[in-house]
Amino acid sequence: MAISVQGAPGDTRSLRLHSPHRRRPTRRVLGAVTTVLAGLVALLLVASVALAVLVRHGPSGDLVAFGHPVFSVASGSMTPTFDTGDLIVDRALTTSEAASLHVGEIITFRAVSPATGNIPLTVTHRIYAVRRALSPLGVPVVSYTTKGDANNAPDQWTIHPNDVLGQYESRISAGGYVMAALHRPLTFVLLIMAPVVYLAFSWTRRRWIAIGAAEADAGSPRELEQPADDE
Repeated sequence: MAISVQGAPGDTRSLRLHSPHRRRPTRRVLGAVTTVLAGLVALLLVASVALAVLVRHGPSGDLVAFGHPVFSVASGSMTPTFDTGDLIVDRALTTSEAASLHVGEIITFRAVSPATGNIPLTVTHRIYAVRRALSPLGVPVVSYTTKGDANNAPDQWTIHPNDVLGQYESRISAGGYVMAALHRPLTFVLLIMAPVVYLAFSWTRRRWIAIGAAEADAGSPRELEQPADDE
């Protein structure tokens, strides 16, 4: 940038000033990347805090969000209805509702299998058959046989209404993986530390840009050009 200064007749001075420092493309890209990363970290931090506050353990020990039981899918027995890693959202049922289910409905229940050493399992399968009978005392008794959509045969266990934890409503694809990751202590610590690292990085970046601009100004000083006076 040049500025001409007109003085006495025949006296022309040209004052050249260093042009304002321009941001390099790499710096603009770096700034955009850091902004996006900061937004993602903030989003994950908010999601983690929301899960910690809103997702709680219900009376049965399972996770509950807004009154809805939620479960992570651990196997592919119900493919393609939902897949491994999905998050299932159920509707909580009363005892009478759990005794009035029909064939084709999907339920989550507690089951005990000799194959797993009689350890209670939480399973989400479709109702394959319903049996209704009367006990010797004349009390209606309901039981269900279930089956995974991807399985060739029905399950071996018999499910009763008091075993039912909820009725399937919807799923969140890969939500089980996300929830498991956010509930890990290491993930929470990293999310807490990320803003600190970002602030330190931003401060260092601003200092680096300021030093670069100062060095550029020092390398291009103002120059005053004045032609020799005619004698």
